[in-house]
Amino acid sequence: MQLTRSPIVVGVDGSTASLGAVRWAADEAARHGCTLRVVHAMSWEGTADGQGVVLDAAAEARTWQPGIAVETATLGGPAAAVLQDQSGHASLVVIGGRVHDGGLLDTSVGAHLTAFAHCPVLVVNNAWRWADPMSAIPQQAPVVVGVDGSPSSQRALAFGYGEAAARHVPLVALHAGRARPHEAVAAEMEPWLRLHPEVETRFTSRDAPILDAMTEAARTALLVVLGAHRAGWYEHPRPNPVTQLIVHHAASPVLVTRSV
Repeated sequence: MQLTRSPIVVGVDGSTASLGAVRWAADEAARHGCTLRVVHAMSWEGTADGQGVVLDAAAEARTWQPGIAVETATLGGPAAAVLQDQSGHASLVVIGGRVHDGGLLDTSVGAHLTAFAHCPVLVVNNAWRWADPMSAIPQQAPVVVGVDGSPSSQRALAFGYGEAAARHVPLVALHAGRARPHEAVAAEMEPWLRLHPEVETRFTSRDAPILDAMTEAARTALLVVLGAHRAGWYEHPRPNPVTQLIVHHAASPVLVTRSV
């Protein structure tokens, strides 16, 4: 799936992890032809030099992807609230997860955004790994998509195929649990195989709980893509406990889609 031309927003706080998230966000902006918007949320706990934080991050983004358009913003408020507001005018929000070096953008912000953001959210777990210019983003690891036949997982497949095709990597469609027969979910993959013959696709199934299956797959994945379930259009966004646990525990970046 091609992202809209709205900006890709990346939240930064001066930590190594947020710089790793900037690298992923810059990569996405280059692939999809979007402007990158670097945002720092100012709060009482945050750094006083917010302008320096965003300017440094923007400079790093231009170094990694010289051709992209980059804009910056320093806004008052907690990171979760600021980025949720920014998501209303974004095609994707990116943050670093699993911060261990004193930064503020931790998985609690990711959990909030995956529940309440207005656009897809990419939580770059262990993002500190990608802040080092000498560390290459994996080129052959697969995109893993959680599938169960629901409209939510169909959206996840659309995003997953878009990422896999753009990166020229395989896609693994993973069905876990026993809520539906594995064979039925596998059969529903047939239209996707016809639509994307250019992407090497593998369907795999496990009877294990979804959390266990997805976190295990994330160990060798380039990216995990999940759908944000919602029972009806009339419902307000609400946290999905399993999705949030996967975001928290997965070793790889996790992209949670939205019905946009």
